[in-house]
Amino acid sequence: MAGITPLSHGSLKIKGMDPNEAKSFIGYVPQNSQINWNFPLSVKQVVEMGLITKNTFNPFSNRKNDAIVEDSLNKVGLIEKISENINNLSGGQLQRVLLARTLTQGADILLLDEAFSAVDIGAEDDLMKLINGIKQDGKTILIATHDINNVEKKFDEVLCLNRHCCAFGDPSEVLTEDVIQEMYGSHTQILKEHTPGNHGDHNGN
Repeated sequence: MAGITPLSHGSLKIKGMDPNEAKSFIGYVPQNSQINWNFPLSVKQVVEMGLITKNTFNPFSNRKNDAIVEDSLNKVGLIEKISENINNLSGGQLQRVLLARTLTQGADILLLDEAFSAVDIGAEDDLMKLINGIKQDGKTILIATHDINNVEKKFDEVLCLNRHCCAFGDPSEVLTEDVIQEMYGSHTQILKEHTPGNHGDHNGN
């Protein structure tokens, strides 16, 4: 959907267009762990990157973009960190910076890749509140995740994939034992008690 990986077969239309033609409608939030954060950049500079285009001469310190950057940081609750070095932030705060960077683009559809990885439970809850708030603004939000814990509380619908569509619909209805087996195969044993409304014992088993 983001136009990063070409289709191996079949077709995909977004608002009636091919992914490459619909890029302006798509905002992509990559995995936190896939980014090299070892640069002396401020939060503001990272968020400004969302406004870079192929015609951008100087991506930083563009006064026209300041209002957009500040509005995006306000939406994710990080305006007070605007001048902070990104290396001083927690995993949850870094994830919110990436979300703010995508919000600057004004996309209608947001794609979040493993949005809850490398964050603690408290930060995960905060992110869900932010995501739900963004959804109320009329955005369509798709989140890729391997974590099936509490999916029925987090998401309106789930699309279960393992090289093909295993199930689609209300998570409380479609996330059955058979579907989990189809998705995880030999790894199903460690997830056998993680069904909607039942998330294992206190040891996470």
